[in-house]
Amino acid sequence: MARGSNPRGGTTLSRRRGLVRELILAVVADNEARAPFLETWGLSLYLETPEWRAYWDADTSPKVLKHNARLLGVTLKVDYLIFSHRHWDHTGGAKAVRAKRRVAPSDPRFPLPAERVAGPARLAEGLYLTKTLRGEVPERALVVEVDGYGGVMLVGCSHPGVEELYKSALELGLRPRAVIGGFHLTGAPKELVERTLAGLYELGAEEVHPIHCSGHYAKALAKSNAMTGTVLSFGKA
Repeated sequence: MARGSNPRGGTTLSRRRGLVRELILAVVADNEARAPFLETWGLSLYLETPEWRAYWDADTSPKVLKHNARLLGVTLKVDYLIFSHRHWDHTGGAKAVRAKRRVAPSDPRFPLPAERVAGPARLAEGLYLTKTLRGEVPERALVVEVDGYGGVMLVGCSHPGVEELYKSALELGLRPRAVIGGFHLTGAPKELVERTLAGLYELGAEEVHPIHCSGHYAKALAKSNAMTGTVLSFGKA
């Protein structure tokens, strides 16, 4: 396992901030995979802490989620299924996940039954939603605050821009050290990819894992090999 922290504009969420003792993050579905894992154009990340378990997004295919979760040895019965935005490659496999709470952005076009939470919001100990950023596709980020490490930020496709999503975490008094998810940079000019990653590091990120719609150049710049089957651990040694 790979192991992996006073920004402007803090809110009341930051004053009552809790921490999880440890975070295990598994990439259950991504565009890239090595056998015996299955790959698909989509994204789903499994999160496990001593306090709660959750999925961030639900890929495209229930079959792929079930197959890859079994290989990883992670459960599909969790406390939360949290969606970044409405697109099919983040919602299509949702029926494979049995969650006590489904949490979606406050988007009237969201396709599944779920609790609409605009954010910012504290869902559980150390588990924070940023506000929903408006635009053609309303989207937000998720931040897990880990004792002894700091913040881990998850993004879906970053339609509003991954830097803007990071800034929405800063508004809560959170400064994530790690960022993982789709950066919406596939096919983007190299100069834009370089500016985007440089911007993340300037804002405070230290560990960056571009997957899903980020493109190979972003992964190369970030020196990340994350893909389906990757497991990351943050916090407790």
